[in-house]
Amino acid sequence: MAEYFYGITDKGKRREKNEDTFFAREIPGTQLLIAGVIDGVGGYQGGDIAAEIARSVIMKSLETISGDVIESLRQAIILANEKINEAKKEEDANEQMACVLTCMVADKKTNTCWYAHVGDTRIYLLRDHSLVKLSNDHSVVGFLEESGRLSEEEAMRHPRRNEINKALGFEKDISSPEDFIETGESPFLPGDQLLLCSDGLTDMINSAYIMQVLTAEKEIASKVQALVNAANEAGGNDNITVIVIQNDNWPKQKDEPVAIERKKAETSTPVITNESLPKTKLNQAKKKNRRLIAFMVIVFIGLGAVSLTGAFQINKKTVTPDPDTLTIEKKPNERLTHLVARVNDSSKAYSLPRDKAAMLLNAPLTISKDSFYLSGNGAEFVADSLYKGPAFIIDPAAKNIVLDSIAFQNFDVGLMVQKNNITLKRVRFINCRIPIQYTVAFKDSVISGKFKDSIFITRSKIK
Repeated sequence: MAEYFYGITDKGKRREKNEDTFFAREIPGTQLLIAGVIDGVGGYQGGDIAAEIARSVIMKSLETISGDVIESLRQAIILANEKINEAKKEEDANEQMACVLTCMVADKKTNTCWYAHVGDTRIYLLRDHSLVKLSNDHSVVGFLEESGRLSEEEAMRHPRRNEINKALGFEKDISSPEDFIETGESPFLPGDQLLLCSDGLTDMINSAYIMQVLTAEKEIASKVQALVNAANEAGGNDNITVIVIQNDNWPKQKDEPVAIERKKAETSTPVITNESLPKTKLNQAKKKNRRLIAFMVIVFIGLGAVSLTGAFQINKKTVTPDPDTLTIEKKPNERLTHLVARVNDSSKAYSLPRDKAAMLLNAPLTISKDSFYLSGNGAEFVADSLYKGPAFIIDPAAKNIVLDSIAFQNFDVGLMVQKNNITLKRVRFINCRIPIQYTVAFKDSVISGKFKDSIFITRSKIK
C-alpha cells in the first residue's frame, strides 16, 4: 500500500472467524482514493458472506465515479444490498445474513472527502488534535450517546450496544427513504487524518486513546497496528478492522530565487561635440537643455510638496476599513466589540483577521439575523474562567447562519441552537463539555409526561 493509507483486519480474541473485511485503494488514472470498512452482522449465519459481497460489488462500482460522488457511493451501496438479497435466496441457511459498512472517497487534490454509511461502523476526522466522529451510529445505544444521555464509557459498557437499526440485507430496497444511507462531505486538509473502523475497535478503546495513537509521531502502519493491539489487549471481544488515511498533500515550497548578473550590452554611441554642430543647431540644443532643466526643477519641487503634505497629515489621517473585513486590533476586546457591532447591524458577511489573538467571552454572542456568514480565519473564542454559559446562541428567528474556520475553547456549551438554521465549516470545539446543544421550546403550552426519542432531531432525520 501507499505510505499515506493503511488498513488491517483482525479476528480478535473471542470470535471463531473474522466476519469483517475492508478495502483501500487508489482509482487508476485519477487522484481519488476509495476505502471502506464492512462488518458482517453477528448472530446470523453468513455475515462474512454478506460482507464479502458488499466489498466486491462496491469496489467494482467505484471504479468509475460520476461528478456527483455522493450519488456514486449511494448507488454502489444500493447495488450491494440487492446482491446480498439475491444471495439469500440461493442458500436457506443464509436467509438472515446482513452487514454494516462505512465507505468513503478522498480527493487530496481538492482537499475533500465524501462518505456513505449504514450501521455502527464509524468514520472519524482528526485535525489539530481534535477528533470528530463524522458518522452517526444507527443503533439505540449510539443514539443515546450522541444525544448526550449516555457518556462514551457508559455506551461502551451498555448491554444493548451491539443492537443495530440499519444494515444491508435488512430491507429489500434501501433507495427509499433517502436517509436510510447516511451521507456526508467534509474538508480533508493537508495534515488531516481519517479513521474508518468497525465497532470491534470503538467498543474496546475510547476516543481519547484513539486520538493519542493517531497524534503520535509514527508511520501510518504503526498507528493502525497500535489501535488493533490496544483493542485486543482490552479484551478483543469482536473482530477489529482499522483504516487510517492521511492527507500528505502539503504545498510544495518554491526554490529560492537565484540572482543572475546580466552584462550590459556594449553599444557604440556616436560622439557629438559642439565643434561639429553648426551654429544654428548649437543654439537650438542649448534652448532644449534649458527647458529640460526647468521642467526637472518643477517636478522635484512638486514631489517635495507632496511628501511634506503627507508627512504633516499622516497622524490625523483615518484609514477606512474594508466593509467586509475587520481591521486588526491589538486588544481582543476591541476586536470583539467590532464583531458584536457587525452581528447587530445589517451586514450579511464578516471576516475576522488572520492573527492568533484569542477573544475572551464572558457572555454569549447571539446571532439573530436572517442570514449571516462569519469567516473566522482560524480565530479562537475562549471562555472566561468564571463563565459557564454558551459561546454563541443562534436565535430561532435566524434562517441561514454559516460559521467558517472558528475554534471554541473551554466552554460548557459551544453553540446553542433551536432548529436547523446553522452550517458549520471547519469549526473546532476544544475542551467543550457540550459542543452543540439543541434547546426545545414549546410556546404558550402546558406539557406533561416524558419525552420520546423521536422528539430529538438527528442529522439522519433532516432531509
